[in-house]
Amino acid sequence: MHEETEGDTVALPTVVVHAVRGRGRRSGRAAQAREERLRWAETLLRLPLVWRETRGEGVRIAILDTGIDTDHPDLEGAVVEARDFTGEGIEDRNGHGTHCAGIVAARANGVGFVGAAPKCELVIAKVLDGDGRGTLAQVVAGIDWAVSVGADILSLSLAAERDDRELHRAVHAALAAGKVVICAAGNAGALLANSIGYPGRYGSVITVAAHDALGHPSGFSSRGPEIDFMAPGQEVWSTWKEGGWAQLSGTSMAAPFVAGLAALVLAKHRKPGPHATPIQDNEDLREHLMRMAAHPGWHDPARGHGPLLPFAYFSQGVRPLSGRPVEPPPTRQRAGARKGANPPRAS
Repeated sequence: MHEETEGDTVALPTVVVHAVRGRGRRSGRAAQAREERLRWAETLLRLPLVWRETRGEGVRIAILDTGIDTDHPDLEGAVVEARDFTGEGIEDRNGHGTHCAGIVAARANGVGFVGAAPKCELVIAKVLDGDGRGTLAQVVAGIDWAVSVGADILSLSLAAERDDRELHRAVHAALAAGKVVICAAGNAGALLANSIGYPGRYGSVITVAAHDALGHPSGFSSRGPEIDFMAPGQEVWSTWKEGGWAQLSGTSMAAPFVAGLAALVLAKHRKPGPHATPIQDNEDLREHLMRMAAHPGWHDPARGHGPLLPFAYFSQGVRPLSGRPVEPPPTRQRAGARKGANPPRAS
């Protein structure tokens, strides 16, 4: 065993906490309650229409983070496996892990908000402590365990500053096992040409930047050629520790949104019926997400291939609310280089 150094640590990307709402503080007005139940991201992505086709049934998503609020009313029945790798116990003392879990899987139960895939199953690996820090060994063990208990998708909203042999092995073993690995890009902003940490810097994973309610890249979102897509990551409400809810900004919020969309895709393709393009691994799933991308024909280090538009992807199997066909919002094409091959950086 080598002596642990600062480079052996993993930390949460710095997020901005805008507001925290405790348990039980709910409005009695129906209109406001509806706004609280449907976040701007679900409205922008038209997920209520997509949910007529799929809600992520039977898909297991692993959240490798700060644990989970084990009795949160909006996550009741969502967690099927949980394990602590920090020694603190599975309970979330930070709030970040519970927030990411809610973005993915908050239940449609009349409480709080609805997650992107409200019928998926959660696998919780607590690899970061209450301060949002952990060791690479804990993250590696969490990845290996999540694969062993049958997680289909691994969502990692964390980052290490340098590469590590065992992290590289664990991530690529998960990929080789047919798992989907989705990582936050980080929140280092645009000052550096490539400020993405590991494992998001591996070209083989799906790396996610953040955008705001207008679809513009968030100023805090890290840049780099490894970015694949953007997803909602600014002023996002979700579940919080101690039964509450909180509004946070960060690519940490964008990654679980994409994990939820991936669950919707997997659930749809597991239903009986002809599927011309089966999904067997991370690259197959990336191809399907590319069909949702606003700009699949170009790539730049801030946006990747742009925001994801799931309604356009699922529209063949979804009935519009009105009699008129629903078109995806127009997008403006910008010049940029396509994402090239970015081989993982092994130690």
